[in-house]
Amino acid sequence: MKKLTKIALSLSLICVSVSVFSAEKANKDSTYQQAYALYLLYHPEKNTKSIVQQYEQDYANLFKENKKANIDQFVQYEQSRLEPVLKQRREMSLKQAYVRYGILDKNKDQKLTLKEFQETGVKTFDEFDKNKDGIVNAEDAKLNSANKGTHDGFRIKLPISMPMASSVNEFIQQYGKDKNYVTLGEYLTARDQQFFATDTSGDYVVTEQEYVNEFMQRFDKNIETGKTQMQELAVQQFKVIAKGKVALEASDITKFAKQVNQSISK
Repeated sequence: MKKLTKIALSLSLICVSVSVFSAEKANKDSTYQQAYALYLLYHPEKNTKSIVQQYEQDYANLFKENKKANIDQFVQYEQSRLEPVLKQRREMSLKQAYVRYGILDKNKDQKLTLKEFQETGVKTFDEFDKNKDGIVNAEDAKLNSANKGTHDGFRIKLPISMPMASSVNEFIQQYGKDKNYVTLGEYLTARDQQFFATDTSGDYVVTEQEYVNEFMQRFDKNIETGKTQMQELAVQQFKVIAKGKVALEASDITKFAKQVNQSISK
């Protein structure tokens, strides 16, 4: 009996060890994927440099004056890299908002009606309702093709990505209201609310400027929240790269870049 108890205890410890190892591996993989998402943020187009070479170039200025960088210096450096990218993306998003209004305004009279707005909503719902049963749920997620990026141009979702669904699961999360499904009626009701919130003049039509203003307000709000989360992400990334040290060296960046490259090559 004692032997059986010992065997059972040993098996339990093994299972716990495997679970801990699996969790740690998953966390590491997630960290590397997030790091790759950041890499793509700064380098959306393919270039001739390898990931390792590009990492070394990206962080060369961090070690230009000091051979080592502590967590505050690293986070500040990441923030300085992010600001020009955010400025550029805001300019792009502003232009895209005008383009989207032109698409929604079918008759080009500069007056977007609820009918026009909801016609696009029905098409959007239909894109997520893969099996065409009038409900977006887990069954549609199984049929969903691979995510090809986000609405605002990111190939992988980041905290500064606009909160617009680019997959079935994200659609359910955004409109399901704590349920695991979304009906067409629920989605159109949410769009009704968005339309009337955008119609600030209360004349039952949305002008181009009203549409653009509402979108950019959401964009700016999302960016402010996202910047805080990006700062937290930089702290996490420093800890992973530093591996317990209080300061980084250029060689640590190289090692981390190799790990990121290895992770995405699997």
